[in-house]
Amino acid sequence: MLPDAAFTFAHPDYYQPVDCVDPGRRYNPTRPPHGWTRQQFEIWTHWTPPRAELPAQGWKVHVSSTLGSAQQVLDVVSATCAELGVPFKHLTGRNYFLWLHGKHGSRVQSGKFCALYPPTPQLAYTLLNRLERELAGVAGPYVLTDRRFGSSQCVSYRYGSFRPRYRLQSDGTRVPTMLALDGTEIPDERGPGFLLPTGIADPFDPAPTPDDEGDVGDEVSFHGYTFETMLRPSNAGGAYRAHCADGTTVFVKEARAHNGYAGDEAARERLEREYLTLRTLHTLAPGLAPRPLELFTEWEHTYLVTEFVPGRTLNKWVVANSPATHAVPDATVFPAYYRRCEHILDQLTAQLAALHELGYAFVDLSPGNILVDDDDTVRLIDFEATQPIDHPLGLLGTPGYEPPESRSPGERAKLDPARVDDYGLSALAQLLVFPMHEAARRSPQTLDHLHAELAEICPPPRRLWTAVLRSRRELDAPLLLTPDRVRSEPADATRWLRDRTADALQAMADPGHPRWVYPTAPQGHRTNTRCVAYGTAGVLHALRSAGREIDPAVVERLRTDALRERRGTGPGLLFGNAGIAWVLDDLGERDAALTLLAEADSHRLTTEAAGWGGGAAGVAMTHLSFFHRTGDPEHLDRAQRLLDAIPEGDALIPALGRDHASGLVHGRPGIALALYYLSRFTGADEPFERGVRLLRAELVHAEPLPVGATGFRVSTRDRRNMPYLGCGSAGYLHVLARYLERAADPELTGLLRSCARAAGIRLTAGPGLLLGQAGLALVHADMAARFPGEKLLPDPIARPTALFMHAIPHESGVRWLGEHGQRLSADLATGSAGILLALQHATTGVTDPLFTLDHCLDSEPSRTAAPTTTSLERR
Repeated sequence: MLPDAAFTFAHPDYYQPVDCVDPGRRYNPTRPPHGWTRQQFEIWTHWTPPRAELPAQGWKVHVSSTLGSAQQVLDVVSATCAELGVPFKHLTGRNYFLWLHGKHGSRVQSGKFCALYPPTPQLAYTLLNRLERELAGVAGPYVLTDRRFGSSQCVSYRYGSFRPRYRLQSDGTRVPTMLALDGTEIPDERGPGFLLPTGIADPFDPAPTPDDEGDVGDEVSFHGYTFETMLRPSNAGGAYRAHCADGTTVFVKEARAHNGYAGDEAARERLEREYLTLRTLHTLAPGLAPRPLELFTEWEHTYLVTEFVPGRTLNKWVVANSPATHAVPDATVFPAYYRRCEHILDQLTAQLAALHELGYAFVDLSPGNILVDDDDTVRLIDFEATQPIDHPLGLLGTPGYEPPESRSPGERAKLDPARVDDYGLSALAQLLVFPMHEAARRSPQTLDHLHAELAEICPPPRRLWTAVLRSRRELDAPLLLTPDRVRSEPADATRWLRDRTADALQAMADPGHPRWVYPTAPQGHRTNTRCVAYGTAGVLHALRSAGREIDPAVVERLRTDALRERRGTGPGLLFGNAGIAWVLDDLGERDAALTLLAEADSHRLTTEAAGWGGGAAGVAMTHLSFFHRTGDPEHLDRAQRLLDAIPEGDALIPALGRDHASGLVHGRPGIALALYYLSRFTGADEPFERGVRLLRAELVHAEPLPVGATGFRVSTRDRRNMPYLGCGSAGYLHVLARYLERAADPELTGLLRSCARAAGIRLTAGPGLLLGQAGLALVHADMAARFPGEKLLPDPIARPTALFMHAIPHESGVRWLGEHGQRLSADLATGSAGILLALQHATTGVTDPLFTLDHCLDSEPSRTAAPTTTSLERR
């Protein structure tokens, strides 16, 4: 699935789970099982017989269906399960069916229309045989996690958990689990292939069939083609590079049967239409579209073979070539880059004009459907959405690259397909200059602020900028301060932005909502909506830091929910009970706070995970805070024991989260931050020295950025080189600065300067605290206060004004896009609360905005070691 697309269906402004969507026409058995219990949970309707005792795990049976036969299939499944006494569930409604089986649906969930839970292998075998017979000749999509039973084309099975069982992770997410034969907890893996736990044999079909893999793998050969590499997986079917028998490289696009819906149309129908369109275009204008070679069906899948077009997608070309995202952009390289952008747009304009002249519109003009070769020659690919220009507009498109009115079904039907192509060209121009499509759609003034930022380096040429503005919606009256006003009065502008952000944040509260109080990011729905990073606690922390009145009803809701759910919540400072305890104690709820902190202490993750965000380091920091507040030495003792128990060297790596994570939240710098404060509170040197070792060890993730800057990879698997606070240079800088205040180290001082250069970037894709501009602004303000006169970062007073290019004005104030920039969010990690925190720190120098303890050190000098130096110049 596209990143978090499932959370964008339910609401036009906020991320919400897909089960908040109207299910549409509901599926119900025509003759419901008599006396059975019916319950709806998320997108499923469950049916349970009286006095049913379901085992924890076993052989699940799945029945798939086409859209048109879903009700009839459900009637067969319901009657069979009622007769055999087997609990089952089915998708609740048609809209959920279309989502789960959609083009961008989850590959490992797709196909599962009904799930059946026979309590014994013997009953499972009886059920499978019965359904194979009852549904003979009925086809449905292949379920990639399963094995088909016998000759059936819609009945399959896998071994897995029946009752929900999860293992909580340090980041607050949950991994499905089950028990191995020896009783140990193991992942309930749901990959695109049939998997069995160790020691479990398939009692139904021990001999694997050729289609068990589901997907085409590398170096698989059939129909005269050898498949080399999967280029792009999709629920509709993969895209591959392959070669013919003579060695010619070709591109192959797959359509899985009865799947990949866009509206009522499945992937196979779209692929057949695309083949016919390519044949027509190749006849009329060879070279305009990829040359079609063949359309064929193998097993149940259909494949389109075309010429292989060399190059990389326009998205990757921009990432590789745009100088706008460099930490210290070189103005001399911009003119050449802008000329290349104009050359790309000119080619696309000519190709679209030729396509329109032939009577077609491309429709889905997006960076993933454009390839750029080494000579900057562009080709359009993926003509799946291409249609006659005089036909009503189809359903396919890419968010950000189609007109805003296309989001309304009624308005979409009236859109001229040629207008969609023209809008797409304008959106591509914006991508080439800098990508901020959703912010610009919601707040056209953000483009004025983007232009002002670029103008300080090298403004885009008029022709290119005119292309960006061509589809901009104009407002009668500006709702944001103008770029000139912001630059002439940066301090006042930052205060205005802070106040309007706080206004809108307070207006977002919904204390009566059953699932959340404030709108959050997708990750908030995956973790919990109470925690500091994604929930109520983080928002209240930001509002309190900004001096705003806190609604007692919201505090009561947080306290009640947190206590009720404490045993199912992780221990972490950002993702769990420790952080909620910190915030509740700030708000005068000490008894509840101590209860939550005790729960964090006893959680297994407090010993299994080391990080500041989700493990021992963050819990230790909370204890140090409580020691300062209460004077109870038990808290200092507990903090020391937690940090002493964190392993060193290679033994630490498994405790750093998935794939040897880096950064303040999950990596070594967060642990070093806790050790720094332990050293200050106790006066001992050993925690300080250990923290320095951790900061040096973190350099295993360091990678250079242009102009002498240093970034950090996210993890050993995620190789993105980041400058941000949550993972990257700013987070490292945030911790290292504290160490260098206390002790001279020439090598680390040089590193501090190179990290500061990386954190100087003013053009970021998002505004958020942990992975965006707000976190950089917070570190700028902190560094300016920590090292006055050093000029490590240019113009810290004006620094927060870079956020104006992301600001979205509203009648309630200023709102902000959250994670992945598709919907608004109030949370601390990605949305308004984190931005408010950074703006408050920048305007007033509020101490310890992000759960640090410097204010404790200032007020408790007898508990801290004396500083050794305060000037970087002496390093």
